[in-house]
Amino acid sequence: MSGGNLSPRQKMINLMYLVLTALLALNVSKEILDSFIIVNEGLENTKSTFKDKMDATYAQFSGLAKENEAKYGAAWKDAQQVQAMATRLVSHIDTLKGMLISKTDGVPLESVLGMDNGVDTVLNLEHVHNKDNNTHITEMMVGSEPAKPKEGPYTASELRGMLESFRDKVKEAAKGEPKLQASADRMFNFEDRKDASGTLNNWSSMNFYHVPVVAGITTLSKIQTDIRTMESELVGRMMSGVESKTFKFNTLEAIVKPQSSYVTAGGTYRASIFLGAYDNQNAPEVFIAGPGARVDTTVNPPVIIGESRQLPMEGAKAMLEEAASGSGLKTVTGIIKFKPVGGELQIQPFRTEYEVAAPSLVVSPTKMNVFYRGVDNPVSISVAGYSASNISPSMTNGTLSRDKDGYIVKPGPGQTATVSVSVTNADGTKKGMPGVEFRVKMVPNPTPYFAGKGVNDATVKKTELTAAQGVIAKMENFEFDLRFEVVSYTVTTTIAGNVLEKPCTGPALSGDAKAVLEKVKSGQKVFIENIKARGPDGTIRNLGALSFKVI
Repeated sequence: MSGGNLSPRQKMINLMYLVLTALLALNVSKEILDSFIIVNEGLENTKSTFKDKMDATYAQFSGLAKENEAKYGAAWKDAQQVQAMATRLVSHIDTLKGMLISKTDGVPLESVLGMDNGVDTVLNLEHVHNKDNNTHITEMMVGSEPAKPKEGPYTASELRGMLESFRDKVKEAAKGEPKLQASADRMFNFEDRKDASGTLNNWSSMNFYHVPVVAGITTLSKIQTDIRTMESELVGRMMSGVESKTFKFNTLEAIVKPQSSYVTAGGTYRASIFLGAYDNQNAPEVFIAGPGARVDTTVNPPVIIGESRQLPMEGAKAMLEEAASGSGLKTVTGIIKFKPVGGELQIQPFRTEYEVAAPSLVVSPTKMNVFYRGVDNPVSISVAGYSASNISPSMTNGTLSRDKDGYIVKPGPGQTATVSVSVTNADGTKKGMPGVEFRVKMVPNPTPYFAGKGVNDATVKKTELTAAQGVIAKMENFEFDLRFEVVSYTVTTTIAGNVLEKPCTGPALSGDAKAVLEKVKSGQKVFIENIKARGPDGTIRNLGALSFKVI
């Protein structure tokens, strides 16, 4: 078709052939255009879901920052910058999509853009008339020279610059998170790459030069989803980075832990008074009743009637020192004032007793500081000054039996259990000792794992996904060797815009679930939901869900 001396007629034939070839290349089938509509609708739904999730995350983050500025303030300021940049970017892209539809169909921009429940929306691609038009998107986004994309407002070059700034902000905020930084580089990679013909091409032209407007808008929707995905991962890491340094608690109980329950005359009684599952960056205030004073628990909140003394603190622990003057039973009462992050001021009374120069009961659980239902709880029971043969223990809310290494406690359904003991003196008389109260809890839930990944993992390799056999439940950092049996779960993912849910019975993957996982591609999300497991006590536990991004 080129070279040599061609006649004017031959040149005209060649030119017409080139034009026909170009027209054929631009003749995009209706099925392909419809596919773009379906994909774009799925991306829009994902974007909306991410928006709702992020609104809830930001509301929680903001509340924590207001409640405890010292702990959450710096991270919240960084999160606000990410939020503002992501929101501007998503809104800018919505405007781009609206302008493209407006120019393509020749309709006013305000008829394309709208609001839905306070969220900017763009006319559904299904209602665009000239879906295969590529003229206006090329003119607006790239210009006439694909090798030198034009610059200025509402161009692909401007969008690329905004995305690069967002990527750099994410990487700056993700210092110390190399995996997240690498993910940002992969997600927002604007290097030149080869097109379908093998020609090296720039990012702007690859995505927006002579492509149908529905394809270009779908690309923009994918970019919006990438922005929301990166925003979600980053802000989640920011908040969890602060939370990982604290102890959350929702059940509050005053705990008195004496260094020794046996005190000789002339010695010093020392005890730590603190909150179980406490936050060491949010110390309480502890007051004890003075001589002749008492704690009035008939009012809410309880108060000390009479003189009181505030105890010095070591972190979140109040340190009590009392001179052990005179023998006999000593009682210490007081109150703890504390304000959990995100909660209201609460006041709890406490009471402890110790006996000076007299035998005192010592009950030491050998594995834990609580009793767990459904398992054998080994404990050691002793009384200073008495041999084991002269000790007769008993308990409330459960059974106590002798074991070769001590005793086995099996607690009942109540919230507390008290272990008491009576001792036999040398003259044969018996004496009852003050009981020791323990909390009674259910065995904690195990942690679910899938493909070797747990709740703290955000990604899974495609090879790991396809090699996975099912879900297992592990007891982590627990003193007892217990086994939980996974009874059911659901595998959920999105394939070709369709949300697929495949239930599995037992720990192993079902055939349908395996078939779906084979089709998952990199960048997609996989959810393992409604995980249920049966404990050693026969109860069915809900272990929540796992979610991973396939890489």
